[in-house]
Amino acid sequence: MQAAPAPRLVWAVETMAIRPADQVLEIGCGHGVAVSLVCERLDGGKITALDRSAKMIAAAEARNREHVASGSAEFIPASLESVDLGDRRFNKAFAVHVRAVWDEPTNLVVVRRHLAPGGSLFLFHQQPGWRDPADAEALRSRVTSILDDHGFTVEESIVGRPDGTPMLAIVARYVPPPSRGSPAAIQSALPSA
Repeated sequence: MQAAPAPRLVWAVETMAIRPADQVLEIGCGHGVAVSLVCERLDGGKITALDRSAKMIAAAEARNREHVASGSAEFIPASLESVDLGDRRFNKAFAVHVRAVWDEPTNLVVVRRHLAPGGSLFLFHQQPGWRDPADAEALRSRVTSILDDHGFTVEESIVGRPDGTPMLAIVARYVPPPSRGSPAAIQSALPSA
């Protein structure tokens, strides 16, 4: 019997409000606990989980054997910056405790490329020493600024206490700028009356 999932992972998956048909990307899946929680909510959807550690991928696949067999989960041993996801698009992408998503700018470019129009990026982080929700403010401000610099709009930031320690969740959306010939681009180029 597997141990109960960590409250922080339960809270993260609940925060994402997974729907049955969602196409989800997890960056840094570790042992695959969040994948199990996501798959419980999928019916026709799929989660693709990445981890740069082949050992973690093996553990995650073993934990989620049934989900892999049913086609609702897929594991890829690769880092985000090196993975080949082809033309796949995800309406939700998330990372729990993976600072590289915002600390390495190429990672945000990869996320942008694979988010479906209107898709959301969920970043979750909990830091030792945080005692109060205000402790997360400096990180929230920094990550919001980085996301903004890479074309994302932060729609919401939440501080929860899933296991008694504050945990930050940042929800961002990437809306590509209108192409030059699109009606929105043409409208914005017209002089205002």
